[in-house]
Amino acid sequence: MNNRPFIFVAFVLFAILSSCSDYKEVSDSKFIGTWELTGRSMFDGMKIKIEKKSNNSFTGKIVELNDNKFVKMFADSNDIWVSDIKRTSNFQFKITEKRIGRQLFALYELGTSDTYKVEFIDDDSFGLAEGSTDPLKSDVIYKRIKDKHLETQK
Repeated sequence: MNNRPFIFVAFVLFAILSSCSDYKEVSDSKFIGTWELTGRSMFDGMKIKIEKKSNNSFTGKIVELNDNKFVKMFADSNDIWVSDIKRTSNFQFKITEKRIGRQLFALYELGTSDTYKVEFIDDDSFGLAEGSTDPLKSDVIYKRIKDKHLETQK
């Protein structure tokens, strides 16, 4: 009796099942914290604090502006930057960012926000992408800012 087909099928099944472990459900609570924007020169260095609201939705407010003249002109600390985060699969999300100067865009009935695909690169960073681009390979990244005060209390 030839066992080769059985061994081959078992090996393929094992490979498929073991590769699925990379796609375990990512907790949406990983978004909670303070993040620094990188990868878009206009927004590089801005800091956003994402919090979970009582209705289980997320909001991100600007806590620190950068030195870009347009950012300083059209944004203030405490402005809403991230207006929504939605899960699209076990490990992917959609994030909605308000556009800088959205009040001006609204006057001309233009879009006031942008939506991006999101995946966590690691526990302290996630990538944003549009269209068919892979968020894991994106240059547009939110990097977590560690709170030194909280770390010393652990």
